[in-house]
Amino acid sequence: MQQNFLNNLPPEIKNTATQLYDTILERSLMRAYKNLDNDKKTMMAKIFNSDNEEEKNNFLHDYLGNLQDIMMEETKKIVTEIKENKNITETQKK
Repeated sequence: MQQNFLNNLPPEIKNTATQLYDTILERSLMRAYKNLDNDKKTMMAKIFNSDNEEEKNNFLHDYLGNLQDIMMEETKKIVTEIKENKNITETQKK
């Protein structure tokens, strides 16, 4: 359903939604990475610099099982940041 929804959006909004998702994922992975021990960090860097999607998925499942929770938290942070910036902009216009 998500892909169908995105396909119905105008290209500029679709691109923005994709960029937003990429930002959420990047922030989430970086946050999860910081919580790993050095061996797992090395393993993650090696795996994510490869083209092996199965290894990436296995690593995410095995070592970053809470990634979905982190992504939800990062999404909420971004929404809050957007709202705060909007409020600042509106205040500056007055």
